[in-house]
Amino acid sequence: MKISHMMKRGLIVLAVYLGLCVPMRMMAQKVDTTVANYSLKPLIDEPGMSDPHVLVVGDTAYLFTGHDIGFGVKDWVMPDWRIYRSVDLKNWKQVGTISPEDNYMGKGNNNCWAGDIVKMNDKYYWYFSNRKESVGVMVASRPEGPYKDLLKKPLVESFDPTIFVDDNSTPYIVYGEGEYKIARLKKSMTELADTPKTILINRTNYFPALDKNYLHKHKGIYYLSCSGYYATSKNIYGPYESKGVVAKGLGIDSPFGHGTFFKWKGKWYHVWCKYRDRSYDRIRDCFIAPVNYDKDGLMHDDIGSNGNLK
Repeated sequence: MKISHMMKRGLIVLAVYLGLCVPMRMMAQKVDTTVANYSLKPLIDEPGMSDPHVLVVGDTAYLFTGHDIGFGVKDWVMPDWRIYRSVDLKNWKQVGTISPEDNYMGKGNNNCWAGDIVKMNDKYYWYFSNRKESVGVMVASRPEGPYKDLLKKPLVESFDPTIFVDDNSTPYIVYGEGEYKIARLKKSMTELADTPKTILINRTNYFPALDKNYLHKHKGIYYLSCSGYYATSKNIYGPYESKGVVAKGLGIDSPFGHGTFFKWKGKWYHVWCKYRDRSYDRIRDCFIAPVNYDKDGLMHDDIGSNGNLK
């Protein structure tokens, strides 16, 4: 069968159209990994990695995250927490799952909000949120688990806990929204050792304190952070002076970029999560980047003169 000149032109146009549309559709489904003048890839290809916390054991990093599954739903649907392991901060393997079925939250609960992990007494303690209702604690003999509920009831009526162990081995819990509360923990790690106090923050610069906090220490200075913004103090209770954003180029200066800081092989890193499209659902990815501290104790993203991560 002969093909006319007009038909040939039509087929060519159709081929070009399909050739353009398919890549454009694929691009629309891709994760936007461009940040400032360089690219950062999510830690894993699978979506739904949120609320990251890293525990370093020797040269191995264990990443504890939430698990978003509510595609197309403008709410957080989080059925469990997941544990990943890496020896290079680039390749991550899932090595465990923590289920609400194994704590007081119960089977089928989708409110597994942010938590924190700490090693004390040669055991591993996982502090978790039941949405905004309460904080509980579980324990395991290995970072991978299995984890068991110690109290079978809440430790505090709040959410988004951080567990900080000071240089003298005193453990603290920090939690709350709007304003943070802090209290010492007993050696059992399951009871408060004193009445919670409000952390004082002088907001010279913007500091959200909306929800998930993190507390770490570097060269005698306490760093209280929330979604990339941070404040510093030489007293754990404050007052803290707000300092701005740790890394303006990393796209985390928003109230929703939950993240933490950790030290691995002598260098500090920041791990945080980012929404794919918060106007559509609550699906997040996790990212890691190095940070450094200047002579004044301020944190900066570790970017070379060529615009790439060092």
